[in-house]
Amino acid sequence: MHGVFITEGPLDWQIFQQDEGKACVTLSGTFNAPQAAIDIGVESAVPIIRVMSEQDNSQILPWTPMSYTTDKDPSSGTWETTLTLPAGGLYRIETGLDAKSSDHVYAWIFRGDLRLHLGVGDLFLVSGQSNSSGYGRDSAFDPPSEQVHLFRNRLTWDLATHPINESTFGADSPNAEMGISGVSPYLAFGKALNRTSNVPVGLISTSMGGQPISRWDTRINGDLFRNMIDRMKKCGGKAAGVLWYQGCSDTTPERDETYLDSFLQVVNETRTELGYDIPFFTYQLNRELSSKNDASYGKIREAQRIAASRIPGVYILPTMNIPLCDGIHNNAHGNMQLGEKMAKLCAHVLYGAPSYFAPAIVSATVKSEVLTLTFSNMQRGFAIFTPNADDIGFTVEDSKGSIAVKSFTDPRKTQNTIQLILERIPEGDTVISFCSEASPSNLPPVDEVTFLPALSFYRYPVLLQE
Repeated sequence: MHGVFITEGPLDWQIFQQDEGKACVTLSGTFNAPQAAIDIGVESAVPIIRVMSEQDNSQILPWTPMSYTTDKDPSSGTWETTLTLPAGGLYRIETGLDAKSSDHVYAWIFRGDLRLHLGVGDLFLVSGQSNSSGYGRDSAFDPPSEQVHLFRNRLTWDLATHPINESTFGADSPNAEMGISGVSPYLAFGKALNRTSNVPVGLISTSMGGQPISRWDTRINGDLFRNMIDRMKKCGGKAAGVLWYQGCSDTTPERDETYLDSFLQVVNETRTELGYDIPFFTYQLNRELSSKNDASYGKIREAQRIAASRIPGVYILPTMNIPLCDGIHNNAHGNMQLGEKMAKLCAHVLYGAPSYFAPAIVSATVKSEVLTLTFSNMQRGFAIFTPNADDIGFTVEDSKGSIAVKSFTDPRKTQNTIQLILERIPEGDTVISFCSEASPSNLPPVDEVTFLPALSFYRYPVLLQE
């Protein structure tokens, strides 16, 4: 065996997190000249390296000598180098052994190991439960792209394809699925984000279906948290963000009150472990058709809304207008929609693309029978697709009980408010909820520009005005 051998360094298909438009990649290994060259007489054997564009075979970095140490025989030894790669790709790293004969007649570049399909772009940790793993059972046209790669549960990089969280050669992983997963939001996410960023996207699979947040809270259990951090460190220790979609398993009276505290723990400990304030890009829960725990769904969605409003670097999108493939899992086309929506949110936060925040409740006031709701993040005004006040998702309660919403005023007349006409004047402590049930309205108001529904809220206090 002869040539240059890479013993430490990147894996084929690996994506490196860019930092100010570049990434540093370290490699090391051994080298050995062939016997035929030794027989002729090798004066020098220098390990060299270059970086090629796989798009057009041009040289990103021409042949460059590496730092090396020879054995007693100068034709063999060890080497190491650190390359600075620009954002983009895909790249091919080539090594070779530049050798010259002692009589100065012959010169060769002997073979060396390669690393293929490498990119410098943005990495994302995929975490959460089944809708993050992807349980869309039906079909949708969502083919792979050479610009979106996946760190699989087998701990190797690969072209990203569905299912994202499959466990071939990784069945002993803490996040190995018990069942067969399907279409995920995140292949569509990676392709959509790449269209904006023009750099490759790497996904790191760490989610697992059916799991409560306690498995990420190290004060309680934390095994999936430790697995998530371990995967991140295996992939370089830095990413552009965490893609978090979780909470269905916490919609019980035993768990719903502590969700916000546990999520805060996950965010803070992740940032402590990684050493920087990594952004969290999250989803509010979609619906569950057969659940009886309306209040628990309301509390979890409220905790998710509050987390995004109070914790710097936490962002959220609603999901309630996404179709299902069964009683609780988003279908394939719905997951593609979510992925593309999340790509718009990430593109705004990371690259300064147009804003893509969902409308969020700011205040609720009532005067006589007119309850006025004010929202932030409105691009123009609300579009409502039904004339029936019962169908748009608002419920009001006061000290005497429920108050029906009789009608609403045209929300297009104002940019950021909706006025609800109540059947009676509220008395005492009054609260309003929006799409808080396990299976809320299918016709929530949406912003006319983004078509994002308002974020769900639960028992939001209403200020009584004279």
